[in-house]
Amino acid sequence: MASLPSPLPESPILRAPALIRDQVADYLRDTITSLQLPAGAPLVEREICAVTTASRATVREALRQLQSEGLVESEPGRGTFVKTFTRKEVEDMYAIRAQLEGLACRLFVRNRSTEQLEALREAVEAMAHAVDDPTLMLKEKTRFYAVLFAGAGNSELTRILQGLRRRITLVQANSLAVPGRPAQSLAEIQGIVAAIEDGDGPRAEKLCVEHIQAAATTLLSSPEARFL
Repeated sequence: MASLPSPLPESPILRAPALIRDQVADYLRDTITSLQLPAGAPLVEREICAVTTASRATVREALRQLQSEGLVESEPGRGTFVKTFTRKEVEDMYAIRAQLEGLACRLFVRNRSTEQLEALREAVEAMAHAVDDPTLMLKEKTRFYAVLFAGAGNSELTRILQGLRRRITLVQANSLAVPGRPAQSLAEIQGIVAAIEDGDGPRAEKLCVEHIQAAATTLLSSPEARFL
């Protein structure tokens, strides 16, 4: 069974109750979205208390926060677990993601700075170097989208997409584990960036929607994917 990692030394759990709750939530969120705990893994309160030195009441508050974000689920009498999605939930998330990230691409073309465009290019180059390592590829894709959302210049859109991407990360690794998908994904993203560089917002949006639809198709047909 997967175990909880120790919090990073540079981010100690502080003593103010609100800060402790937030830091425990941040620690668990990072542990889950970095896939150190798989879907369905139990989150045992006493183990979290031991690792973080937080009280059980604080840990429960942190878990409730993650449940409100859709990252964990609680079952009466059984405990709290890393969220396992139904096929319908995944289909719905990817449908929303396609439209919103497509919009982000179009807005990026209109609002981005020269520095943000260069950062986007650098993120794609890093993805190219990581194409043979699905875990690293996922990390670099996260970096790419962080640059994209920032350059879109719409804070509300960014807030929605960041929450959505945290949930999608829990299943996205299954897509990138499919042979050939990382290289295909990279080529699709390179096409999106080429459209952005050309200043063609509608084309960038269209290619982004197609990219996410392809990712959804791959994920939903993956034998490694686990759905309720």
